[in-house]
Amino acid sequence: MRHTLFAAVIGFVLVGAATAPSEERSRGQGTVVGWFSCDRCAPEARVKAKQISPANRDCVQKCVSEGAGLVFLDERARAVLRVMNPEAAKGQESHYVEVRGAIDAQAGTLTVSSVKVLKEYVAKCSRPEK
Repeated sequence: MRHTLFAAVIGFVLVGAATAPSEERSRGQGTVVGWFSCDRCAPEARVKAKQISPANRDCVQKCVSEGAGLVFLDERARAVLRVMNPEAAKGQESHYVEVRGAIDAQAGTLTVSSVKVLKEYVAKCSRPEK
């Protein structure tokens, strides 16, 4: 009986430890990695097609300046999060970044606290290679 109780307690501790990061991420502070984009460039369709990559930087900046919403393409979760404070990400569009902030996975939102650029965006050209 004593061993069974001990095993049950250990089981609950392990389950709690395994689910803690996802609970933190679902509603609270967390870190995500990916790209900032605009909501006009069909980010949901790109994510569904498993094409998680940056959009053209000039296009994103133009769309956002014209009133489009800023979103974050979360590479790990393969999700699109609406950025609640786009001014905190200004100038980071299309760069590969690590973002710390308040994440509400249920509502699909991200409030940015800090942004760390991991790799700067480089435009891809369709010219053939020599």
